Amino acid sequence: MKTHQLNVLVTIADTGSIRAAARTLDLSPAALTRTIRDLEADLHVPLVNRSATGITFTEYGRALVVHARLVVAQIAQAEAEIDAMRRAPAGKLTVGVTPWVALAFLSETTRCFLDQMPDVQLEFYEGLAGVVQPKLRDGTIDFVIGRLAPVTVQSEFRHVPLFVTHSTVVARRGHPAAHARSLAELTDATWLLPWDAGSRDSHAHILFRRYGLAEPKRIHYVHSLAIALAQLADSDMLSIFPWPLVESDMVRERVCALPIGDDLEETSIGIISRRGQPMSSVAECFVQCLRNVISDGVRSSDPDRRRLFHAIEVVT
Repeated sequence: MKTHQLNVLVTIADTGSIRAAARTLDLSPAALTRTIRDLEADLHVPLVNRSATGITFTEYGRALVVHARLVVAQIAQAEAEIDAMRRAPAGKLTVGVTPWVALAFLSETTRCFLDQMPDVQLEFYEGLAGVVQPKLRDGTIDFVIGRLAPVTVQSEFRHVPLFVTHSTVVARRGHPAAHARSLAELTDATWLLPWDAGSRDSHAHILFRRYGLAEPKRIHYVHSLAIALAQLADSDMLSIFPWPLVESDMVRERVCALPIGDDLEETSIGIISRRGQPMSSVAECFVQCLRNVISDGVRSSDPDRRRLFHAIEVVT
């Protein structure tokens, strides 16, 4: 297998046809067809099914596309690394970010990073682990800032902890249960909770089981922070947010924390990357900027800024 063959395969998968891939690569459709046939001959298996309506990938083709994406991405990263050593860093950095982490820390981290590497193009994906991990796996994303499902910590991904934080119950201001002091008082409430496809059990099942309580009967799930905030602000639903998110200006204007005395879940946030693949100097710079933002916030003399970081324990 040759690099240009894998690049052709990935481009066909991304564009959906040989003609579209040919336009993207500025080559003729006939040249791409020959490339795929040569690759099939080398591997002794069919990679695509050809018909009058176009092509589809065989099971061999689909399997090879997954590996081809990683190879192509790794080569692009190597080229960017060499370019960075020769001159001012450029290229592109793609980061997956858990939504609440993005809202609490991302803008300041981005400013810090672009001050140091103004010629690097940034691309962000917002999503829970079940959304961004497939993109990390195929090389679309360079690394993820978020929570890693425990079952994969020691397998295909590497997880470097950044900080630990806790969560609290939130509701709209003036909610009838605004003065509740325990989860036991809230089992009859309607809940709106995040659902992470990377977790075996639901958020509510784990939380209420810990205190020997029955899981609430009325639970709805949400995959968007914006949707969650809109729903909470205009209803009597309850949710569970990490403390740094609760203390952010945008959220504090719309919901408030309930004075729950129970010790809710502890969340470890870290950098998730493909195991066995070194991070580029550009990625390392971004991670260091994030570390600096968090460390400076924890030690800040500004009470408003320090409030955002009061529930964070930095992992050294």
